[in-house]
Amino acid sequence: MNKQTKKSKQIIFGLGQSGLSCARYFDRIGQAYSLFDTREEPPGEKDIASLKYCEKYYSGKKFDFESIDESVFANCQQMIVSPGIALETPFVEKAKQLNIDVCGDVELFARTCNKPIIAITGSNGKSTVTDLTDRLLNAAGMNSQKGGNIGLAVLDFLPEQGNEIYVLELSSFQLDTTYSLKPEVAVLLNLSEDHLDRYQGFDDYCQSKKRIYKDAKYVIFNQDDHLTYPSTISERAFSFSVLPKAQDTENVSRIDRSASGYDLYVKGQFVIASDELSITGIHNFANVLASLTILDCLKVKLDENILKALRSFSGLKHRFQLVLRGNNTEWINDSKATNVGATIAALNSVETCEEHQLILIAGGDSKQSDLTPLIEPLETKVKSMVLLGKDAKLFAELTSKVTSYFVDNMHQAVCKAKELISGQTTVLLSPACASLDMYENFEERGEEFISAVRACG
Repeated sequence: MNKQTKKSKQIIFGLGQSGLSCARYFDRIGQAYSLFDTREEPPGEKDIASLKYCEKYYSGKKFDFESIDESVFANCQQMIVSPGIALETPFVEKAKQLNIDVCGDVELFARTCNKPIIAITGSNGKSTVTDLTDRLLNAAGMNSQKGGNIGLAVLDFLPEQGNEIYVLELSSFQLDTTYSLKPEVAVLLNLSEDHLDRYQGFDDYCQSKKRIYKDAKYVIFNQDDHLTYPSTISERAFSFSVLPKAQDTENVSRIDRSASGYDLYVKGQFVIASDELSITGIHNFANVLASLTILDCLKVKLDENILKALRSFSGLKHRFQLVLRGNNTEWINDSKATNVGATIAALNSVETCEEHQLILIAGGDSKQSDLTPLIEPLETKVKSMVLLGKDAKLFAELTSKVTSYFVDNMHQAVCKAKELISGQTTVLLSPACASLDMYENFEERGEEFISAVRACG
């Protein structure tokens, strides 16, 4: 071993993207560590040979993670747990019992980083807001970097190389192992049921998300979602709203109806009209307001460079993405809608009437979530549902007022939707479910939808 290796040992539990970024970081600073992963053949296993200071590696083939040999913890001071691993895992519990410092990669980053951090979370929209905010800050001339749950894993930024500010998308799992974060701005966009297979209940999940507010200089919440409200609303708390109601313009970013759509305001000042934007949908206007409010907290002037970047932003793939428009039909890919709240937001962003019908393609693994909040938007917005995946029947059981059709795969779903088109129509893939019952991830699901639409849409 290199003589410069730091002697205190570390354990990295989980060989995914964050685990490997942690290993690379320890290699850069000369820190010895051991790697553990419960899977027999972890996806990052092939990268281990290139790691300099990895002393030991254990996979599910070589180590019993239920009956734990405590000798593996000898001289261990810290365990870095990947977000995909539940903290109730016996291996993690044993580390806690031995008073080992259990944390995540974001916690290590927070302890080391000395630049401002914008921390963004929420059940839906956080990737869009993170990406847009990073683009706008760079357009303002700042050296901004995005990371966390999007872009680079945070430890890949260390040691720091001249970045001025970090915009981090943070999941509830990442927040659960983060204690030292002091964001310049903390944003909680919305809350709806998700990941209940990892939490004791919805309230437990909400409290996990609200950890982002702790020690933040400024907080931004969703005035339309009371679950996002901080415990104390001080002069450093700001909000955004897309509901047509009286607003406190001193600390609220909002929209107003206009002849051509909507006008967007930040703290009472007009910024841009919705028809100037390259993205559409009320929920996306809320995302824009959140990003603009972040810039306002940072005292960034909205000059023409920023407005140009804002106008050109077309959103992220698989997030209310317009795939094809023609023959009075729009095909929209919202495969990232892996929970009920995301699908409700998507449904509410489509303006329907007698002359404009909406066909919803949904289904997958509902992750034991309560689907009943979908009933009202389904009955008021949707003409037909095309359903696939593990929990397809649960959607059909929600209401008898919407006709349901069952299919076996995405190609069949698109073909069935095409058969149902009558007059002006929006066909929306917004599954309200995880994709893992049929696909590797939501991206693969979305790509299959895109391919099917281009083939027969």
